Amino acid sequence: MQKVQFKQYNEGEVLLFPDRLDSTISENHLVRIINHTVNQLDLTFLISTYSGGGTTAYHPRMLLKILLYAYCLKLYTGRKIANALRSDITFMWLSGKQYPDFRTINNFRSGRLKDSIHTVFKSLLLLMFTEGYIRLEEYYCDGTTIQADANKHKVVWKKNSSRYLEGVKARIDSTLLEIDKLIKEENERYGEDDLEILGKADSTRKDRIQESISQLNRIINKENSAKSKKSRTASRLKNELEEADLRRRIYEEQEHICGDRGGYSKTDPQATPMRTKECQEDLRPAYNGMVGSENQYITGVSVHQNSNDGTCFKNHMEQTMPLLPDRPQQVIADAIFGTEENYEFLNGQKIDALLKYPSYDKEQTKDFRENPFYKENMPYDKENDSFLCPNNKQLIYTGEVRVTNKNGFVSTLRNYECRDCAGCPLANQCGNKRQQGSNRTIQVNQNLEDYKQQMRQKLLTDEGKRLMKNRSHDIETCFGDIKQNMLFRRVHLRGLQKVEAECIIVAMAHNLRKMNCASAREAA
Repeated sequence: MQKVQFKQYNEGEVLLFPDRLDSTISENHLVRIINHTVNQLDLTFLISTYSGGGTTAYHPRMLLKILLYAYCLKLYTGRKIANALRSDITFMWLSGKQYPDFRTINNFRSGRLKDSIHTVFKSLLLLMFTEGYIRLEEYYCDGTTIQADANKHKVVWKKNSSRYLEGVKARIDSTLLEIDKLIKEENERYGEDDLEILGKADSTRKDRIQESISQLNRIINKENSAKSKKSRTASRLKNELEEADLRRRIYEEQEHICGDRGGYSKTDPQATPMRTKECQEDLRPAYNGMVGSENQYITGVSVHQNSNDGTCFKNHMEQTMPLLPDRPQQVIADAIFGTEENYEFLNGQKIDALLKYPSYDKEQTKDFRENPFYKENMPYDKENDSFLCPNNKQLIYTGEVRVTNKNGFVSTLRNYECRDCAGCPLANQCGNKRQQGSNRTIQVNQNLEDYKQQMRQKLLTDEGKRLMKNRSHDIETCFGDIKQNMLFRRVHLRGLQKVEAECIIVAMAHNLRKMNCASAREAA
């Protein structure tokens, strides 16, 4: 039987001339792509945030490299990244065998990099545009909800705060009336001309509270015996008023923090309760991440507190367009983006729009096309400015109304009404839900209808169908890669600005991984 031979193994042996760290790192390794790419980025603005003096600082280019590489490897916490710097050869090579601790990493990510992340992302997009990874011919846009780093059980709802505030105000008013009665008795007893509370027309509730507390303190101090009935009453009313006033301030502060939102989380007040794809059962504190992409590379990122993608679109484009190397030629998005405000914005920016409007898919059905009661199917008489209903009665123009949305955009709606619907044999089939005996009315946003007609013509072409089909492949692939492959379903920082910075880091990591795959295919 032959003797078994093993390779030489000397545990703990120290080499006099150790191997180079990169000797075991392949030429097409992801860490080399990140190192090469970040070395080409313009980090002048980020470096300028360092004032100098004191001890030496870790170079921001090195910290940026290890952050991007860590996110590519699904390492999102400072402690895990710091541990990798001491145990992973690729991290050691990337950092030049420097070992910043988790506090340094976290402070850099949520501090200096947070304020400079947009310029860093702009530099990466310029590099990708120069090297041909993106051409900005198409800009596919969509949004996704990302869970916040917040406790789902500590959500403050605006409706509850408003209801509680009304109850507290009623309690304060009741207490103030009782105080007024006590002060009146006190004035009659001592004959002093104290400040009157009741009947001051210009006095607000807050002023009355402070005045009442001052009056109650005077009453308490005047009474010789602490056990007197009037002193006890004054003390009780003072405690009730102070407690109610404290609750009033709390609920008013909660309403102020909510603003236009339906609620917020106590652990991250800037997070809004939203329904996420990961949890459809209830609302959880989250942010809405709006993303633009081309060829599955992320070219635009913004974070919002509103879950409605269409409402956030204009703000998203205003944030991302200054970062792009060139203006996108065409924006493609799904039905929720098809609003008059968004069409107007893209038209003003001279950008071609392919935004499906909400009712487009319904219009393609047989039931819709064959239903004569929809206003879209009613014949329009341009000369008389009227519509003709299925019973051959005219709906006459009656005036205009202006409607303002949450963003402050004003839409003009034209009202049309049938003069006499009494005894109409088709009343039961009429699609308009109205009170018995009222006439059929419709509202038409002519400006929006013109945009919708333009979209119909584009969407029905072969090119329009191709672009809408590519939209789901392009942008949804980015979301799938980030949430499923990178396992990034919850942010690790708190506050809108910090969350946006982290989302941009994730987007950069996604792009670098895509660039590495493209380089590997070219090498093969």
